[in-house]
Amino acid sequence: MKKNSIKKGFTIVEVTLAMVFISIILISIAWLTIHISSVYEKGLAMKAVNSTAKELIDDFSRAISTSPARTVESICSAKYDAVKPSQAYIDCVNDSARKFSYQQRYGSIVIKKNGTKEELLPTNGVFCTGRYSYIWNTAYVLNSDDYTMKLDYRASFNKLAKSDKSDFRLIKVSDYNKALCSQHMRSDAYAYDANNEYKISYSPEVNSDMLDNSENNLAIYEFTVFSPAVHKTTSAAFYSGTFVLATLRGSININTNGDFCSEPPDNLNTDFAYCAINKFNFAMRAAGEKAASER
Repeated sequence: MKKNSIKKGFTIVEVTLAMVFISIILISIAWLTIHISSVYEKGLAMKAVNSTAKELIDDFSRAISTSPARTVESICSAKYDAVKPSQAYIDCVNDSARKFSYQQRYGSIVIKKNGTKEELLPTNGVFCTGRYSYIWNTAYVLNSDDYTMKLDYRASFNKLAKSDKSDFRLIKVSDYNKALCSQHMRSDAYAYDANNEYKISYSPEVNSDMLDNSENNLAIYEFTVFSPAVHKTTSAAFYSGTFVLATLRGSININTNGDFCSEPPDNLNTDFAYCAINKFNFAMRAAGEKAASER
């Protein structure tokens, strides 16, 4: 008698279905892992922005609170004739000498992801408290990968030791009597001077960049200080301001509405997960005593 030999196994259809099922599971796990990683990186970026901003606000507050109280008239008269009040002096007093405390420049910037359209965006500025001054370049002039300058709008220090310091982010310098802001004010009008070079004694050992080693590579995108409220009797000035701090990555545009970071593309190669931006406020009263060198 002959016995029929039956061979057991999987058909091609069964193997194909099993491989498809396993592939779907692996793809789902990979997608979930990438999504969780993106959320985690986004959280780290936002945490870095918030913690760094807190440190900056603390530093701004200390600098303002210890700065000497000066009348608006004394600040304006140091630059303009107060005996025969010129229009520049009158404009300065009416503005509470704001331009001697805060200046921010704007320039034509092309955001590469938007094509060749030029936009007017903040480029650099200076905030003078009366004892310390803060000078910054915005991310729009520091990140050449995402932005293009029509001209070189970076603020720079005068050349020292045969090197021009113009790639800084935010630097704090000792600056009595708001000298840095005064350098850029015209003597015949209450208006900014076109010169962008700051004449100070810069030293990397003394004037370190406050954002150079920041976590997640942070930079300022906008910095605004409002007109100070000065007490007529005590001459104490109350300063308030805002600044936008964000990561360099992400092709950020503060002129847009909604999500300022560039939208994530369909593929997985994106800086969106590493992009974070936030706006912060600060306020402090300047009522410090004058130092011996200031009297």
